[in-house]
Amino acid sequence: MKTNRKLMRALSLLLVLMMVMSTAAFAEGVVSKDETVFVNLDPEGAPVEKISSIWLHSDSSLGKIEDKTSLKDIKNVKGDEVPEIKEDNITWNTDKKDIFYQGITDKELPVELRIQYYLDGKRMDPKDMLGKSGKVKINVSVVNKDSHIIKLDSGKEKDVYTPFSSVVVMNLPIDIFSNVKINSGKLVSDGNNQIVTYVALPGLKQSLDLDTNIIDIPETLVVTADVEEFEMGSVILTVTSELPEVNDFENAGDFDELIDGIEKIKDASEKLSDATGKLYEGQTTLNNGINEFVNGVDKVNVGANVLKDGSAKLKDGVNASYEGSKEINNGVKALNDGANKLGQGFTGLGQGSMEFSSKAQEFSKGAEQVANGVSQIPEKTQMMSGGMNELVQGTEKIQNGQEQLTEGLKNSLDAIEQIKKGKEKELGVVNALLKGVEGLEAAANGLAKVPGADGIAAKMLEGFGKQKMALEGLQQSSNQLISGLNQVEEGIKQAQMASSQLGENLGKVNEGQKKVAYGLGELAKGTSGLEDASKRLVAGSEGLMAGANQLNEGAKQANEGVKGFSEGSNTLVQGTGKLTNGLGQLNVGANDLNKGANELANGTNQLSTAGGALKEGSQKLTDGSKELDEGMKKFYEEGILEMSNKVQDSDFNIDDIMDTKDKILDLSNDYKSFTGIADEMDGSVKFVMKTEELKVEKEEVEVETNNNKKNEGGFFNWLKNLFKKGN
Repeated sequence: MKTNRKLMRALSLLLVLMMVMSTAAFAEGVVSKDETVFVNLDPEGAPVEKISSIWLHSDSSLGKIEDKTSLKDIKNVKGDEVPEIKEDNITWNTDKKDIFYQGITDKELPVELRIQYYLDGKRMDPKDMLGKSGKVKINVSVVNKDSHIIKLDSGKEKDVYTPFSSVVVMNLPIDIFSNVKINSGKLVSDGNNQIVTYVALPGLKQSLDLDTNIIDIPETLVVTADVEEFEMGSVILTVTSELPEVNDFENAGDFDELIDGIEKIKDASEKLSDATGKLYEGQTTLNNGINEFVNGVDKVNVGANVLKDGSAKLKDGVNASYEGSKEINNGVKALNDGANKLGQGFTGLGQGSMEFSSKAQEFSKGAEQVANGVSQIPEKTQMMSGGMNELVQGTEKIQNGQEQLTEGLKNSLDAIEQIKKGKEKELGVVNALLKGVEGLEAAANGLAKVPGADGIAAKMLEGFGKQKMALEGLQQSSNQLISGLNQVEEGIKQAQMASSQLGENLGKVNEGQKKVAYGLGELAKGTSGLEDASKRLVAGSEGLMAGANQLNEGAKQANEGVKGFSEGSNTLVQGTGKLTNGLGQLNVGANDLNKGANELANGTNQLSTAGGALKEGSQKLTDGSKELDEGMKKFYEEGILEMSNKVQDSDFNIDDIMDTKDKILDLSNDYKSFTGIADEMDGSVKFVMKTEELKVEKEEVEVETNNNKKNEGGFFNWLKNLFKKGN
């Protein structure tokens, strides 16, 4: 019973190892030859063209290197070197480490691809199926034709095959194929395409004398589907003979040593099955955390966009206030200039009134002389009265301007108060965002503790750090802006107080002007009858003197008022200057705030988009880890246990199995080239076959033949890169 159980494990390991390829390792200092055979096939798998691409490599200069090849029409695909060719010998002379060349071969392939097409149960030529609809079935078989007769140590002869591992890939677009079913392999859909992958190990069961009751390895891939207007792309087959270099397997001298070597691998497989379950649980937790993270990022993004819009409005409002303050400043300067001129005028008026009073007596005495020239007095008096009326009107305009200035200052105070309130709200939003970012940092630190998520957490923390710095800068600029607004508000209040004082002084000046104008009007009326009342003028000279004294007093009062007006206007000029400077600084700060808000909004938009992609990728990883967990459990429960039951009921010749294993490994190691290789070289070979596309509008398909890039990462990584290139 123990022997049967060990045998089951050995056969299981052999199957797994034959399915998992690795890149060959070449000895240091030896020239390596890597051959890739590209084959164009017709839709049913018959070869149409075979092109072999060769890569010769050495760690040092190749120098003069001799190779063997059966290729025809040889071309150097990456260099100017021209080879010397004599029959199957080819010599290169170069100072490079690499030579890439290719040629055509007519040699029979060791592996054959056979494809059969059925529509509604009837086998058909695939080209006759183009554009038709119905139930389609496609049978794909990989046949190993490289057989050998070996003689076992027991004297028994048997047929074995060079061990090849192959992968079949086909694409069935969803808009053409539906209800796709396969009997083996893997079916993966990305929403637009359905990719079928199938691993074939042709000749394995025959070499090991196994039947389907022991190891069920389907030798034919069967694909069924409902098709609408049939057409399909190429079927791709990749083949390699390389086996992994597992010392415990290759060097096993007897069955017990082989079992000892694989026991650790078996234990690791069981642990891997347990680990996939934990991986799925951890990934589910990570996915839930990412969902919360994405929701938080969306909220931050909304807040950032609100901040962006608010900062733009603040920028426009501050800019308008700044431009308005410059206009106010210009108006106040003009008002100040007018006040100075008004003061000069009242000074002259006061001096004139004094002279008028001193001359009143002379006027009275010379009344008779005045009577002689009285015809000129009415005209002059009217001119003087008109000038005074214009002066009164000018003062009223100044007073109206001052009232508008006072109202404008009040509006500016209201606007600044609104700006401060808005800014304080924005500062509250910034503080909330800072707390949100700190919360996200804590979540990211928690995420970093999840195995395998430290890289994502590091990138998240780096992004959160930049956001935090930007928000702290925004917080600082907001506080500076509010402080600047307080200074501007204080300056406007001082200007408002000075403007009020100016208004009071202007009122006094205007009243004095009106009295003077009234006196001039009365004077004008009196001069109209001056010629007839010259005698009465002499008698009333005392009253005129009294009026002159009153005029002098009024001029003094007006002059004092103008002084106050001038001082107030100077204060107003200084206040409006501070207002303009403060608003200028505020304008610069608002521009910086708006720029920072835009950068923050752009960054959160990118973070939101990236978060969505992260969420989608995490969900896919969750689904994949679940599928991996289920697959590992199914492999362990159905594959290994089922094989164990079958092996226990079978009778095997252990020595023959071990001997066959060694012979198969020898065939794998000996298969270094398809078209020839020099004895002193290490070699590896792979085949890439591609069928003609079946399209309603036929398109010519050529196999990519450039092999100018080093094959790294193993066979399956190489195959993945091949698909990425569109081959």
